[in-house]
Amino acid sequence: MFVNRVNGKCKLTIVSGITASLLLCTLLCPLRAQDDTRTREEMIKACLGKVEKVKDGMQRWVSEGRSPHEIGVIMRDEFPPHINGGRFREAEKVLDRVLDMLNKVAPAQKPKDLKRYLRKTEETQYLILPVREAASLYGGQTGPLEKGIERAVERIGKAEDVKKRNWGFHLIIPAWRFDPEYTENKHADITRAVRGAFDVALRHNVAVHFTVETHEWPNRPDLWNYSEKVKSGYDPKNKANVEWIDFDGTPHPHRYRDWGTAERMAPVICYNSPTILREVSRLVNEVVAPPFKEGLEKLKQEGKDHLLSGITVGAEPSLPNYENIDKINPKIAKLMDKDKSPKARLGYNALANKGYGKDKPPEDFATVLAEINKEYISYWSRKLFEAGIPTEKMYTHIAAGAGVIGSPMVEFTNAPIEIAFNDYSRPGWTTYPVGSLRNDFEALYTELERHGNPHWASTEASPTMGPSGGKHALTTKDYLARHFDYGATVIVFNTGATSKELSESLTEGVWGEHAVNAYRTFLNPEGN
Repeated sequence: MFVNRVNGKCKLTIVSGITASLLLCTLLCPLRAQDDTRTREEMIKACLGKVEKVKDGMQRWVSEGRSPHEIGVIMRDEFPPHINGGRFREAEKVLDRVLDMLNKVAPAQKPKDLKRYLRKTEETQYLILPVREAASLYGGQTGPLEKGIERAVERIGKAEDVKKRNWGFHLIIPAWRFDPEYTENKHADITRAVRGAFDVALRHNVAVHFTVETHEWPNRPDLWNYSEKVKSGYDPKNKANVEWIDFDGTPHPHRYRDWGTAERMAPVICYNSPTILREVSRLVNEVVAPPFKEGLEKLKQEGKDHLLSGITVGAEPSLPNYENIDKINPKIAKLMDKDKSPKARLGYNALANKGYGKDKPPEDFATVLAEINKEYISYWSRKLFEAGIPTEKMYTHIAAGAGVIGSPMVEFTNAPIEIAFNDYSRPGWTTYPVGSLRNDFEALYTELERHGNPHWASTEASPTMGPSGGKHALTTKDYLARHFDYGATVIVFNTGATSKELSESLTEGVWGEHAVNAYRTFLNPEGN
């Protein structure tokens, strides 16, 4: 739960493997003379029990929308030195202080003064709304999308000044799945779909936004099938392209996700496998970038570059740690039990490619795995940049609520919010107002400030999410302000989910009457 970045002979991260980590630290360190009559084992047991209580308390804090930062700093800076020095009583005092903070009744949340982060921009600001008919572009049809756009305009109106504020539609580019060399889907024509999207944007003077999906590769068993001899693509050497659960090279069979329903997928990609990186380069240069470049040139010729709101690169990258999945997501845990999948940390293949091993493990797994996550998305962005896509038109896509250090989910994803920054694209995050982002976006604003305040995007958004959305949802006006008043240039709204309940909540947040009214005011402020 807390990512430790303190130098020392034994790094401690309070995650699901805390019991083993703490026992290792205590066994390697001498017991210091202390005014305590308990045995060494009794003090270790007391610390372990209180660490678990801290973890549970932190989950409650984050679920209430409170920032875990203060306690995260205490656990990062004060607790490990005592444990590493064998001063268990002092370590326990730190835990007692943290538990006292967690157990106090929280005062009513007061609005924070975030004026220091306010920013104005001369760039176009975009509302990117889900127009479901956009999928028809893959079949070569533009008519359904154009009718969808006309219906949307009837509801939200037209932008008064499209170079200042505009709305647009969204098209997902499944780079691996729709690669023409490896798909039998006759409608999976990326070039045709992208061309159609640009043409529709020009005809209707609305923006288009693309998302390049970089993690789903079910159609590439030639790269990931290392075990099933009777199925397509089998090659035992493919284990070099998927993630492992140890330095012995044991592959993990599946990636799991929950967009309302737990799902099993093809194995997690090894993000720095040489074979994978070669394929990414080919995908970008031969499949993804050419129609983007063609569309950009067409917009420039028409003097309408502003009709491309941007290109999202990636889709919430993660190097999953399934060790604590029973607590983090019981639905996924149940499916893993059914599959008999190991509940273990992933990333050992990528670590081995970076020179780590049994005799040379990373001092801090979380830090190194986060860097690997970042490098994979940065590689896609770099290749797109080298193929002619401007950096100011590309945005990353990190799950912000799962990336705040100290929050329950960052241990699972190994994708802290800071990995949204790289040299080839602008930062972008999922920004549902839940968990650490419920009360405000200060966690994002401070990270943006630390990186020089670049423009940024919400690359997945809705002011409501899930059954609690109605209770804790923002007004759409306030939600837009959290973004556009603080340097954001794009909000990509989402209504897609794999459960009816979540889909309905997201749809109400994006297309409800309150949202539509806010869009009309945003697009035409002088006329309202």
